[in-house]
Amino acid sequence: MGILSKATVHLHDAVDKMAGATVPAEKWLEEQGETLTVGSKTVLNGASKFIAAHPLQSLGLALAAGYLLSRLAR
Repeated sequence: MGILSKATVHLHDAVDKMAGATVPAEKWLEEQGETLTVGSKTVLNGASKFIAAHPLQSLGLALAAGYLLSRLAR
């Protein structure tokens, strides 16, 4: 198995783990859905569609945001 194939497999595994980790948050948001305003639902739907369409960009944005927040918290 080549390096590129191994990297692809690891990347897919990472995306699958991330998707699995979001399930509890998704369930919580669905439970809280009745209290969300229409605008919030629109933002959540837009974010959900973006993540589904661009998983690698979403991962990069999440990592960058986490890094920036950790730097600000110091």
